[in-house]
Amino acid sequence: MPLHESSAFPDNLPDAKLLSALEIDEILTSVQNSHSFSYKLMNLEVWALVETLDGVFPGAWGQFMINRQLAVKQFLERDRNPSKGAVDDAGDAGEEPNGTRQA
Repeated sequence: MPLHESSAFPDNLPDAKLLSALEIDEILTSVQNSHSFSYKLMNLEVWALVETLDGVFPGAWGQFMINRQLAVKQFLERDRNPSKGAVDDAGDAGEEPNGTRQA
């Protein structure tokens, strides 16, 4: 990602010591709006990917979110109990010992 977007900054920024408070506020507002737009655009792109994924593989996003919640829960438990070790056996990850998934 570029360090700055052309829409957020003028091409030739004057020395900050020469800018008035109003000009600085305008530049800051422009930067904030640019970042807000970028986040909204990323959200739209993620939504489009999710819709496409669910269209091709129905229920895939829901399963992904279930797996993500389980992974976060395990991570937080492991973070609270560091003496327990690195990774528990596969049964804790929603899988049976023989490698099949639980329903």
